[in-house]
Amino acid sequence: MSGCDRCSGRAQERTYPEGLHGRLYLAPPLGHTTGTIKRLVRESRLSLSEAAEGTLCIEADREEMTTLSGALRRELSAAEMKDTRAVILPAEAEFGISDLAGVRDLGTLTALVEAAWLREIAREDRFTVHFQPIVRAAEPEQVFAYECLLRGLDGEGALVSPGPMFDAAREAGLLFELDRRARIKAIEEASAHDIRQNVFINFNPTSIYDPVYCLRSTMQAIDRSGIPAENIVFEVTETDEVRDTEHLYRTLEFYRNAGFRIALDDLGAGYSSLNLLARLRPDFVKLDLFLTRDVDADPYKAMVAKKVMDLARELGATVVAEGVETEEEWRWFRENGADLVQGYFFARPASPPPSPASLYAAR
Repeated sequence: MSGCDRCSGRAQERTYPEGLHGRLYLAPPLGHTTGTIKRLVRESRLSLSEAAEGTLCIEADREEMTTLSGALRRELSAAEMKDTRAVILPAEAEFGISDLAGVRDLGTLTALVEAAWLREIAREDRFTVHFQPIVRAAEPEQVFAYECLLRGLDGEGALVSPGPMFDAAREAGLLFELDRRARIKAIEEASAHDIRQNVFINFNPTSIYDPVYCLRSTMQAIDRSGIPAENIVFEVTETDEVRDTEHLYRTLEFYRNAGFRIALDDLGAGYSSLNLLARLRPDFVKLDLFLTRDVDADPYKAMVAKKVMDLARELGATVVAEGVETEEEWRWFRENGADLVQGYFFARPASPPPSPASLYAAR
């Protein structure tokens, strides 16, 4: 799949196909693995043949493929799943050179099969965005920004939380596409609600290959929205997964050069987040939820939180305490120098965005 296809969304048809069924081609790494697969296929009473030396071909409809995927995930080790090459083609198709782009490891492919619910949500564009206000610690009636939080809608219109969607996407190799869709949906809905405050948009840096290509559709959505670049803050999430700090730095420089600001999430979650703080020099930092919870009642946690906030401010970053759920936590952060606060104590994520008036009335 070329960079352009992957990043522009033209690969959506391949990424979210109508159904993963037909012919499953498998190239197991070991004879033992081959034997286990053949046993499972026999027990499932499916058609099995050898497409080539060391390559199995299994024919299955949608329901059979889902059942077989579950059996393979139960019976094979993680190493066997990772080292077995796999691809699913339509029942009438023969494997060709052009199909190499669709070859995955068996673990990813079976996860893709089992993520049918997510593929359906994406195919039908059943995504929405809820907005949670980020308010000034000293004046919580003043909304500084809204964080955009993706939600899905199931077949009956009920909300699907982001956790299961991103977990399934990560396992099924769909993280790039879901993260891209989340960014674009956040921009579109922030514009539709005519949000005049700053907008925090999450992005997972591990899903970006080359920012010039991978962020093209995001930049186009921003251009269409009319939201000023200086009002958009890209919030780096899942920092514990970052292995290539220099690549992340180049990605963030791409954003900065376009006039956007940067936020670093989960500061204080570990040594790696402090390394990123020093290297990336974000405009905003968000304290890890662990440091927020009961900070007013835990002197050791309070000491750590204060030191982390002091460090962030010395490096020129604005401090956001997120996950604030009680008045006592809010008062502690207000009195100990947090610039901004966010959490259920002020407002839950909602659509349309909670207004400053309603926040003030609630306090």
